Amino acid sequence: MKVFEYSWHALSKFELSEIKKLKIDKEHVEKVIRKPKVIDKIDKPVLMAIGELNKTLSLCVLYKKAKQGIRIITFFPAEKGRYEYKILQGR
Repeated sequence: MKVFEYSWHALSKFELSEIKKLKIDKEHVEKVIRKPKVIDKIDKPVLMAIGELNKTLSLCVLYKKAKQGIRIITFFPAEKGRYEYKILQGR
């Protein structure tokens, strides 16, 4: 089981009205990292995992691997296909 650590920035995002409205919680963020639809490895050591949020939105999670597990830097909702397409097409 992976240990997830959150940056101050990532933790503070859970308090934003948009995030609350979309009902994004730690469980959802961690699920995207465990089973991403797509992973962008271009900007190593920071990775971006993209997973489904709802019918029209994806959830993007930026993270990096740490000694103790995974450090989540930030996350954000994005229009479905916006980032997936760029990654799959090689930018």
